Amino acid sequence: MNLFKKIFSKSTPKEHTIFIVEDNEAYAKLLEEFLMLHFPEIQTIKKFTSGEDCLKEPFQIPTVIIMDHLLNKNHSDAATGLSIIKKMKIANPNLNIILLSAQTEIEVVSKTIAKYGGIYIPKNDEAFDKIEQRIKQFLEK
Repeated sequence: MNLFKKIFSKSTPKEHTIFIVEDNEAYAKLLEEFLMLHFPEIQTIKKFTSGEDCLKEPFQIPTVIIMDHLLNKNHSDAATGLSIIKKMKIANPNLNIILLSAQTEIEVVSKTIAKYGGIYIPKNDEAFDKIEQRIKQFLEK
């Protein structure tokens, strides 16, 4: 069995976890604090500065993964969020993934939505409110 499939196919019922994959540590911290304030029922929020680090998390299946697209601030050779999403979705097609990015290329947006079943939210003044709405939907499932 593929390593990624082993990692992302297990689940813990009724335990909510959010992964934030963001190379801008200040932005990730703001997002974490926002989520903690608006979702006290979330047991765990884990932050990763690269998609590769997120893939190494073997024991938890997150309720939601919030993934930046360009993750090369700290590591110039880091994989893009979209390539990490592809690996995760192969292992577990039911993962709830939000691609949060300042990326405006239509190809990135369309692949996120059509090919990988993810949700694209642009980094702007409304981003956190849109994330809140989507997470509420995921928690209601």
